[in-house]
Order: sequence, then C-alpha cells, then structure tokens
Amino acid sequence: MIKIRSASIARPSGVSAGLLASTILASLSAWPAFAQDDRLAELERQIAALSQQVQELKAQQAAPAAATPPPGAFPAGAVVATEETGVPVALLPQVVKTPESPGVAGHPFYGALPEGRTTGAMATGNDKVRLAFSGQINRALNFIDDGLSSDLYQVDNENASSRFRFLGSTSPLNDTLALSAFEFEWPYNGSLDVSQLDQSVPSNINQDFNLRLLEVGFSNNDWGSVFIGQGWMASDGTAEIDLSGITTPFWVGQTFAYGGMLPTQSGADTDYVPRDEGAVPQPGDYDTEEEYEQALGDYSVASSNFANVFTLGNNLDGLSRLVRVRYNTPVFAGFQLSGSAATEDRYDVALRYAGETSWAKFAAAGSYWTDTSDSGYDSYTGSASMLLASEGSWWNGLSFTVSAATQELDQAERSPTTYFGKIGYGTNIWDVGRTAFALGYGRYDDFRVEDETMELFGVGFSQNLDALGTELYAGFWQTQFDNPDIDYNDMTTFQAGAMVRF
Repeated sequence: MIKIRSASIARPSGVSAGLLASTILASLSAWPAFAQDDRLAELERQIAALSQQVQELKAQQAAPAAATPPPGAFPAGAVVATEETGVPVALLPQVVKTPESPGVAGHPFYGALPEGRTTGAMATGNDKVRLAFSGQINRALNFIDDGLSSDLYQVDNENASSRFRFLGSTSPLNDTLALSAFEFEWPYNGSLDVSQLDQSVPSNINQDFNLRLLEVGFSNNDWGSVFIGQGWMASDGTAEIDLSGITTPFWVGQTFAYGGMLPTQSGADTDYVPRDEGAVPQPGDYDTEEEYEQALGDYSVASSNFANVFTLGNNLDGLSRLVRVRYNTPVFAGFQLSGSAATEDRYDVALRYAGETSWAKFAAAGSYWTDTSDSGYDSYTGSASMLLASEGSWWNGLSFTVSAATQELDQAERSPTTYFGKIGYGTNIWDVGRTAFALGYGRYDDFRVEDETMELFGVGFSQNLDALGTELYAGFWQTQFDNPDIDYNDMTTFQAGAMVRF
C-alpha cells in the first residue's frame, strides 16, 4: 500500500488568510519559468507511476485464486507449502463424503457412520485412499435396587459401548468401491461386567481392547458387495431394526445396559442364583461346619459363579461378529439378501427390506442362523419398525418397533425365546436437537433353564445436543423374574448418561 502525505504550511499568528494567499501568489509569479516546467514534469511522472500501480492492484484483486493442487500431484519428494500457513498442501484438511454404506436403509452396513456424512479426511500413506476416523464415548450411572440392597454404579453403557474406528475407502473403478475397516471397543467398567460383587472390573479386563472389525470389502450397485475378515455376520442386526431414533436409553437389546447385574433370591444359601447348582458347596462334602462355611464364602464372592441378567435374557441378535466371508446382493425394490459363512461351522442368511410412502418409513429384517457343530443350534430372528413421517400432523415422529427370536439347542430340551415391543416419539421441541421418548416391554423365556422367565418394563428419554455432538439420556426399567423353584426378587434400574460422538 502507498501512502501520500500532504505538507501543511503554518500561518503566522495575526496574519489574515487573504494576505497569506497574496504572498504565495506573488512568490509563484516570481518563480523562474524553467523551474515551474521541471516541477510540473516531475509531478506528471509521479501521477503516471501511481496510476500504473493502481491498475496492477485492481488486476490482482479481479484475478481468480489459483486452485490448490490435489495431494499426490507433485513430483516425488517435493513439499509444497501454502504461503499463508507454511503447512504442506497435502496435509491440509479436505472435506469429503464418506462412502455410502452397502445395505438398505434401516440397517446400513456401517451403522455407526451415517450415510454420506461430511467429515474431514485424514492424511494417509496412500494418496488414493480416503481415511475417516470416528467413534464415541458412552458413560452412564446406574442406580440399581436388586431387592436386597441398592447401590450406584458407574459403567460404560454397552447398549452402544465406547469405541473408535478407522474406515478407509477408495474407488479403483468408477462403479466399484473398496472398503477397509478397523474398529476397537474399550468398555471400561462395562455394564456387562459390573455387578454387585465387582463394582470395579478387574484391570486385566479393563485394560484390554476388544477387536470388533478387521475386514476388507468391495461394493458395486450392480453385483452387490462382498466382505472378508472379522466383521458382522449376515444375521447380526436382524433383531434390532429400529427407526425410532431413540435407542441408547431404550433398545431392543436393553439388557446390555445392566446385563452384568446379579438377580437376587430369598430363602437360599446364597443371595444370588448359581449358574450351576451342582457346583454349590454342600455341607455333606466337608468334615466340619467351619470348612463348609469357608468354602461357601469363597464360592459366594466370585461373580462368575452366578447367573446375571444377560444370562437370563437377551435379544438373540444373530451370530454377531466373526471371522467370515459375507455377500450382499444388490437392492431390488427395497429388498436385499445376505449370506455369510464363518469359522467353526457357523452359517447364516438374512433378508432385509426398507421403503417409504408419503406418510411413513418402513424397515424389516429376518434371518436364519446355525451352528452345525455337535453342541450347536438352529435359530430364527426377525424385527420390524415403522416411523410415521408427515410434516404438520400430530403423529409425525411416532414410531412402532417389534422384535422376536427363538433358538433350538441341539443338546437341551429347552428353546430360548425372546419378544420385544416399543412405542417411540421424537420431535424438535428445542433448537438444540431432537428430543425423543420411548415406552417398551420385553419377555425372555427358557434362557438359563426351562420354565424360567424374565420380563422387562421401561421408559426412556433422550435429548440430542447437535452443536456438541452429544446425546443426553435417561431410562427407568423394572425387571421381574419367575421360576417355580426360586424365590426371585424384582430388580429396579435407573440410568442416566451421556454419549459423545466424534
């Protein structure tokens, strides 16, 4: 920038402006003619130079900014840095869209990554691969009255455990997407491990990462997708189709939220129900009363000796995640068929559907899954969900979800069975994010032994804080147990927590 300073002439005190002007004009008239000509020529040169600089500045402002070359466009070994920051161009954050998930709406294959989510790309060693990092932390307080005592527990809510993942994607061909995924879970003091006897989980459990995903795959809209490695079996998720938008505080797999807790009993030698009655110390097995009391005391302090809530009932959601090969067909009229084969003789097949009308969205799934080993089983799982969606109607945001599953055990006469139903409602009461409520019921039969039942009644609430990427939630559940040979106590659970997604 060029600054022009103007000179000022001081007027002597008491001299009028007219007299001063007359004096200046007289001085100029006496200036030699040749001096005036040189002065005028110099001023004209300065004015011409200033005009040239102004034109150059205008041209620079009007010219479009030069496009930043994409990463990988520079010669090998070259480091190109932006003038403003000094940061190499290849390391500057770029906004990309994560690849759309193979699968149908209602059950995206990578459920934790919303389809088409805008995110920042990370730098990678291969400039042709986009890498996205994401995850969540989910902590909760469980206040539980087990019928004999009550206490407060801090847990990692394994309805949606704390985890992180790396998802790599590239398009080697125009219509084909290549994917790779690492996902690890770290449920510190997980709700499936914490119990009345283990309020703080042993460090050898808390310090371990659980590998959830380690796989590669290829997806094409014309021929489908195939995946190999540790990942979701085809039947996984078929019990959990849910369009309500409120799953953390009330989910079809709600027993994950407090599944490590031990149901209590009255009128027995132990406060909790043994997993194996034959392992309980008996007075006749010991020479003295003192020896028996010592053995019973040692037995009673180990939580692994007793049945927990998850043992008495869960959602039987397929074969979960295994080392397998999985194939998904393309989507035809909203339907998609999937099949997978895993190590140790486990196989499954699943059919999913998703569709919508002007007033509602629908999603459903069903699966058959089996373990063909000598101690195996045959299982059937299905679920469906409907979300009413019509702006301006009072029922906009109302949802209904149902789920059922059964398992036929090869080496037992019983067949564990589960049923679940939920009514939900979600709306934007405040500008901060979506608010949702849910009311539900679950029943679980013959999981541990025949003729034993667990029932779950509950309500849930969640509030999204979009600006913080956070969900605040709370839930209340009453759990009742029934067995003709055991005097069970009811269990009351209140949970409040927060999940932050990143």
